Amino acid sequence: MVENWIRTDEVEDVAGSIRHVIRAAQFAAEDPLAWKWVVIALDSALQGACVCHLTTTAAPIGAVTKRNASEWWTYLGGLRSNPNARQPKTELMGLPDLLKAVRKPGSAGNGSNSAGIAISDSELNWLLRFHKEIRNQFAHFGPAGWSIEVSGIPKIARLVARIIRDILEAGWAFRHQDCAAREEMQQSLHAVEMIKWPT
Repeated sequence: MVENWIRTDEVEDVAGSIRHVIRAAQFAAEDPLAWKWVVIALDSALQGACVCHLTTTAAPIGAVTKRNASEWWTYLGGLRSNPNARQPKTELMGLPDLLKAVRKPGSAGNGSNSAGIAISDSELNWLLRFHKEIRNQFAHFGPAGWSIEVSGIPKIARLVARIIRDILEAGWAFRHQDCAAREEMQQSLHAVEMIKWPT
């Protein structure tokens, strides 16, 4: 058997999640269960963009919990005296905390965006409900039937695209991408905003 590998990173994961929103949306009219993949891909793209924005040059610090950041600082600080030190496990903040963090002034990993990423209180509450009540239900599907109203998902998709665009334009999160990759991400975000959703 020949092994097959793919290579990716947190930036490529965001770009791939955005593209998957577009692909899954194309099937939502003919297969209502495709909405699940729209929701999961939207959530994944948003979370990943926040992680990319917050992470400092001492990765993964910036996007991890406070306790985990302390563990990482201790580990990184002790490497010179103990090169065999055990690297801590990465414990990312959950999406609610990531969204609150990107709103703060200077939230970019290099502290450069003085205004923070604009997410109003009502938008934040809406995204938190989307994550908790819809995304989590789809991702951790229990043995139950349920009905879900999907009429608000196109508006959430546009909001997610706008937030990711703001993160992209802040300059830090996707700084290692070349111009062509950043332009492709801009085009994909525009495509998300222009999706003709099933009615």
